[in-house]
Amino acid sequence: MRKYKSTIPSKILLLLLATLLLSACDDEFLNVTPNHFLTEGNFYQTEDDFDQAVLGVYGSLQDYVLSAHFLEEGRSDNTTYDNLLDQGSLGGSRQYGFLDQFLLTSDAGPISEAWNTIYSAIKDCNVTMFYLNNSPEIDSAFATQAEAELRFFRAFYHFVAVRYWGDVPLLIEPIGSAEEAFAIERNPISEVYAAIVQDAEFAMANLPASYSGNDVGRVTQGAARMLLAKVYLTRGDYANAQTQLNTLVNSNQYRLLNNYADVFDPANKNHAESIFEVQFKEGPEGEASNFIYQFAPVGSRGVVILGPENSPGRNIPTLDMVDAYEVDDLRKDISIAFFDRDPSPLYYVNKYDHDSDPDFSRAPDNWPIYRYADVLLMLAEVINEQGYQTGTSFDMLNMVRSRAGLPELTPSQLPDQESFREAVAQERRVELAFENHRWFDLVRTGKAVEVMTAFGIEEMANPTLVPPDFIAYGPQSFQITQDKLLYPIPINELDLNPNMIQNPGY
Repeated sequence: MRKYKSTIPSKILLLLLATLLLSACDDEFLNVTPNHFLTEGNFYQTEDDFDQAVLGVYGSLQDYVLSAHFLEEGRSDNTTYDNLLDQGSLGGSRQYGFLDQFLLTSDAGPISEAWNTIYSAIKDCNVTMFYLNNSPEIDSAFATQAEAELRFFRAFYHFVAVRYWGDVPLLIEPIGSAEEAFAIERNPISEVYAAIVQDAEFAMANLPASYSGNDVGRVTQGAARMLLAKVYLTRGDYANAQTQLNTLVNSNQYRLLNNYADVFDPANKNHAESIFEVQFKEGPEGEASNFIYQFAPVGSRGVVILGPENSPGRNIPTLDMVDAYEVDDLRKDISIAFFDRDPSPLYYVNKYDHDSDPDFSRAPDNWPIYRYADVLLMLAEVINEQGYQTGTSFDMLNMVRSRAGLPELTPSQLPDQESFREAVAQERRVELAFENHRWFDLVRTGKAVEVMTAFGIEEMANPTLVPPDFIAYGPQSFQITQDKLLYPIPINELDLNPNMIQNPGY
């Protein structure tokens, strides 16, 4: 796909919400006319301008996935952080220890960074659509597709936000003044989801089924349909989720690859199993990924990673995750590997380990957002949630297991709805490990408190890595309540905007 990073001059972009609010106390700023918030008229003139703006939103997706694992995998029982002190610096850092143990506070950097990334991307969508809808000279077919891409992303980011924080600001128009910024409030979850569905349906109706040439990697109709299915599944609307998933299966556009390793091979990007993945490119253009340089253990340079930088080990598989794989599961050695470090050997995430440049800490790996294995497991789940049966739901589950070299499960082994439900949850955990699904799965199925409490007891008794003294396990570690299933609203948002209210428990 073409280079993501937008070349739009920064002076014509709408100011970030946080910047706008921070500047609101300046009298001179308050006297600026609203036109200065939007454009000076030297951009958003041609199709190429708008295409650059849309590609800028794709660039924001790179920023999102490069750090989403902190709040989506690291919060779950799948991963922890490497706490080995290496040359005077803590691998996972203090804040990741608090996140891991459910001791996070509203001033945590990962929380405010996630908020800024998400709402910056939503802002870019809204500003570009504003000008797109007010540019009658732009070809209507081009404008419709561009709007569909932008509305997909706006839905995607609101979907992440509502699962992180619950009630969140629903922004579907540009913010044109300080007064508008100060009037922002948190919208009820139901309103946010209604807008997400509306955006996803528009995207699904107006995106192409596929692309060719340099456009391969852009969002498709299938990606929008998958987003919609995820929303319905999260909301417990199993019938509508099944409708969307059946359409994906019956399209015959996607299939499981024969070899699990090929799913993550950079030489095989945008393959038949991929519905949507975030594009990266190794090289000097600034489009490389760095997942393995975040995930590899401290001190593994020259063994796990090739580049000149040390790795902080910020996404280390827990012992519980390692033990979750069945004997002979072919996915285990592809997903995780062992680093025999003295004095603390440990496992690490292996599926993104494809760096090849010893001079630069950059890698070619894409990040999978939606893939067909997820479709099959979701379909098995939604069928079972509407009533236990022994037909299609077993077929979907066993297709994924067979690819992993595991025996098919039978109705005699899974004789009821609950046992099948547990089997799907287990299969999702190992099939989609380290792809940012586990925490959301635990929350939407109502299992997060139960599973993470049990995990905390196990982890404190037999830790994956012994915690350092200054964030040692204590009485408050892993004290998980319903309140902790949402993240705190960043403290700086509360300080800047009196209409923002903190989530309970923080």
